[in-house]
Amino acid sequence: MHRLSSSLRRRNAEETLKIIINDLAPRLGITRVTDTTWLDRIGIPVFASIRPDALKGSLCVSAGKGLRPVEAKIGAYMEAIEFSLAQYNTAQLKLLRSTPRQLIKSHEGRIEFNQFCMLYGFSVAPDSLIMAIEVEDILRKQKVLAPAELVFIPYPENPGQRLFGESSSGLASGNDLEEASVHAVCELMERDIQAFNHVHDRSRLVNLDSYSTEIDALIIKINDAGLNLSIRYTENCFGLAYFQAFIMEESSHSPISVATGSGLHPIKEIALIRAICEAAQSRLSHIHGGRDDIIDRVKYFEKKGRSVELQAISRLRTVATSRDQMIDYSSIDCQEAAIPTIESAWELLIERLQRVGLSTVLRVLLSEAAEDISVVRIIIPGLEVFEPGLKRVGPRLLTYVKQSA
Repeated sequence: MHRLSSSLRRRNAEETLKIIINDLAPRLGITRVTDTTWLDRIGIPVFASIRPDALKGSLCVSAGKGLRPVEAKIGAYMEAIEFSLAQYNTAQLKLLRSTPRQLIKSHEGRIEFNQFCMLYGFSVAPDSLIMAIEVEDILRKQKVLAPAELVFIPYPENPGQRLFGESSSGLASGNDLEEASVHAVCELMERDIQAFNHVHDRSRLVNLDSYSTEIDALIIKINDAGLNLSIRYTENCFGLAYFQAFIMEESSHSPISVATGSGLHPIKEIALIRAICEAAQSRLSHIHGGRDDIIDRVKYFEKKGRSVELQAISRLRTVATSRDQMIDYSSIDCQEAAIPTIESAWELLIERLQRVGLSTVLRVLLSEAAEDISVVRIIIPGLEVFEPGLKRVGPRLLTYVKQSA
């Protein structure tokens, strides 16, 4: 196992990059990957990949970040590869005509349909058409059904019930199946914590009382650029390190007043580095302007007006800097000693899911089984994925809302 600055990998970065460039990238239509770091004044490595033939609803421009340029470059390639293979049936999966009732029956009563987290206000017709994909129930080692809408992005061809919208949550890649699966589960846990924070923010400002030279290097870059960094930690049901990073200009009126990033990982340093680098990537992606998904935010505030945007920025800055509760970085638990291998990291994540009563983990392989790079979509019924732009709600979040009220 190779521990990179923001991930655990089977191969070192240089070996992975060679495989991608020589084989996958040309085949999947990735025409260019370029260093965009220089567009901003921070200097944290960010790269952008270009895939001109991406379908509408996917991404033509993807991004990658990291402590080292090679890691950022790999990240940009990997995101483009993931989105390419997640497009409607690029992977040539067998689509099945089913119903929600039949789909749940394949799980033998272990889950309810609402655990897939439908869009708020939508209701399911139990015996009406839903398109399904046969997926692997990893823990039980058997085949079951999952909604095809949760596998593909985009999926405009869907002739069945449309209940979930389009999201890349749980879409991940790696040097093999287990490595990719670890990344996907970490992301899904991260989104679950974010969903609850959208309802009631429970985060605490982090006092960085001790940290590594790698984190110090990131902080110095941000400070030297005349920007402010705020780190927040949210205690969560998984007992894993989850951080949000906010990189802020001095003025609320600056074009990119606040840029945010988040990270969850059993190793708290990796979680923190991911959060900081993602905030830098978010900021630079707005400067670069190439990502398709940024346009939606711009259009939203164009309709609402600049005053509404400034109010939203002000609220975000208030949350980012609130000192109502604080926690020392040194006091946050880290599971590094418990995961000497990728297999042990996987086992730890599964144990933490089961600890909160989630024992169904579904996986579909989007890449070819013989490929040197694996791309997966993981679906975990019961994990929440609510966000302002995609209001999907499951039973855990609904219960939390009722209790909070």
